[in-house]
Amino acid sequence: MKKALLFKRALRVSLVFLFLGSYALAAEPRRITFGYSTIGPMAAGAWMAKDIGAFEKYGMQAGLIYISSGPVVVQALIGGDLHGGIAASNAVINAILNGAPIIGVAGTANRPYHRLWVQPEINRIEDLRGKTLGVTRFGSITDNLTRMLLRKHGLEGAVTVRQMGGTPEVGAAFQQRVIAGAVTSELRVGSYVPAKMLVKLVDLGFPYSMNMIAVSRDYYHQNRKTVEGMIRAYIEGVAALHHPKDRALKILIRYSRLVDPKQIEQLYEDSTTYLDRVPRVEPEAVYTILEFMGKKGTSLETFADNSIVDRLVGEGFVEKLYKNP
Repeated sequence: MKKALLFKRALRVSLVFLFLGSYALAAEPRRITFGYSTIGPMAAGAWMAKDIGAFEKYGMQAGLIYISSGPVVVQALIGGDLHGGIAASNAVINAILNGAPIIGVAGTANRPYHRLWVQPEINRIEDLRGKTLGVTRFGSITDNLTRMLLRKHGLEGAVTVRQMGGTPEVGAAFQQRVIAGAVTSELRVGSYVPAKMLVKLVDLGFPYSMNMIAVSRDYYHQNRKTVEGMIRAYIEGVAALHHPKDRALKILIRYSRLVDPKQIEQLYEDSTTYLDRVPRVEPEAVYTILEFMGKKGTSLETFADNSIVDRLVGEGFVEKLYKNP
């Protein structure tokens, strides 16, 4: 009888520890790897989300990794090396058109805020004829916007487009006068380098989907709660850029590795001006890319699912963040 009583007590204690262990396991944040393809404004929401603890708030321990172009982020998503990532919308769209099993679940901006920077002796876009423009990689945002700009001005084929690798490499090529110019958000050159901003693409007035937060379709279907957590964290990150400014600047400096005060201030202004508070992938902004690709008429749902973003808006999630910063 005594042995049976001791056994029951031991069993109860074992069950308590088993329950506590299971609870701790369930409460442990899910580890994810999240990539971003730029060290410019379009990644600022993810940087802020990481530093303010927004990913952890929604049950994730996120490792952020910089991958120097949208097409390579897409490849990493397809290969399973990333759980989610910010990649050039045109790269995501192109990959899906070619059968890649990925989907955009949010967007960063729906206006092309990049600029055309040129050497000081170039006064008109027509002066680029016979010269070379630098882009990060073929298939990237910088490549897509460069080719759209050249086509608009009848210079397609008359200007050489050369891939350099990443934003710092584009800046170095400009500084060494290897290239005559580049379409980019900020030209990373020394303050002593004479550079001229010739065109602000946002002034051209066409909508353009800059980046999407993309995941694999299988991961989306199997881990919808985690994907929603990524979007919630990102939205909170964008909101955190607006207040307090001093905190945002410190985070932007750390991730962007900028040291020039003017460039840091420009990064902050672009981030707060162009990142959409509601990260919806807008149809018109995608159709601009599709028209350029010769794929006009393909439905938005082929590339993006706005259902999580739309539901969060309906719940008042975004509105609350800006009412109570």
